[in-house]
Amino acid sequence: MESRYDVIISGAGPSGSLLGYLLSGKGINTLIIEKQSFPRYKICAGGLQHRSLGLIPFDIKKVLHKSLHGIYFSYRGRDVFKKKYSFPIIHTIDRGEFDLFLAEKAQENGCTLNFDETVTGYAQEDGGVKVNTGKNSYRGKILAGADGIRGAVHRGLTSGEKILKILGYEAEKNADLSEYEKYDDVIGLDFGGTKRGYAWAFPKKNIISYGIGGPFSTAAAMKEYFKVYMNGNEKGCMMELKAQSIPVRTENTPVCCRGILAVGDAACLGDGFTGEGIYNALKSSSIAALSIEKALKTSNYGFEDYHKMIMDEVYEDIKISLTFSRIFFSYPMFFYKLLKTNDKFFNLCCQVLRGEKKYSDISGRLNLFGR
Repeated sequence: MESRYDVIISGAGPSGSLLGYLLSGKGINTLIIEKQSFPRYKICAGGLQHRSLGLIPFDIKKVLHKSLHGIYFSYRGRDVFKKKYSFPIIHTIDRGEFDLFLAEKAQENGCTLNFDETVTGYAQEDGGVKVNTGKNSYRGKILAGADGIRGAVHRGLTSGEKILKILGYEAEKNADLSEYEKYDDVIGLDFGGTKRGYAWAFPKKNIISYGIGGPFSTAAAMKEYFKVYMNGNEKGCMMELKAQSIPVRTENTPVCCRGILAVGDAACLGDGFTGEGIYNALKSSSIAALSIEKALKTSNYGFEDYHKMIMDEVYEDIKISLTFSRIFFSYPMFFYKLLKTNDKFFNLCCQVLRGEKKYSDISGRLNLFGR
């Protein structure tokens, strides 16, 4: 006999687990299906914007590795300077540990979670959605895709259409004492070494995550520059690189249809400038929980309200982030010098990273978009 749920969520990453937690807390019968067992390794720089904490309705201090107040800037490894902000800009996490913690919170709140099971397909029916896995089949009134751009829900919504993606490479290293001292209370950001992108260093408890990101067309050049960047950070020892795709939505990227919606990477909600995706993933789950609760009460599963809120509350800033990215990386030295010499601009950027301001506040201050 098939199991039935109000909501079935594919994927137990941050967006899926938070959505499961929020729905179960409302008494909504919810199942999360996750293809892997937790904890598992997840490619991610591990930066959690301070504003993300406001979207998580429970204490996560036990899984925060470091709370960082500043940035160690460099331009192709040179012209180095360090600046601090009055409050934490970003926190670092280990994604395997963080994701497990959120999944356990969802279970504690009453959500059913099946690990080691992959959603292979689904079919819309009159009474809802039938979801198939390699082991079982389930029926639900609503299906939420939280399994990224390789997941069945994303593939079904986009019907194979190309989406905008940022390429990121990452490597993790057990750093020596000099490296930990270098990144004490700061993240590292290096500009100018790769076209329309940047390199980074994010310190955690026992390791430092190094990485570089930019357009897919610059993949080979990014790898070459990363070797140069790492020569300055770890005495020439090259580490194994792992790649990830960061999806960024455009105007017409689908996020829902009748009975089905996508959150997080499955909805292509990566930031067009930084490539950060956790905040928008959590934000989309908060929005989705409200929309799903309303849909179950009214039996209206069109999710027009979800689409509107994503466009108004998430996509508008993504759109500006893409424009800001084009302008910033067209004149990287200008902005680098501005960050170095203008404390007001640096503080404004920190406020954007923290979530106190938006990209539109930067553009308005500098009149970047000709408004």
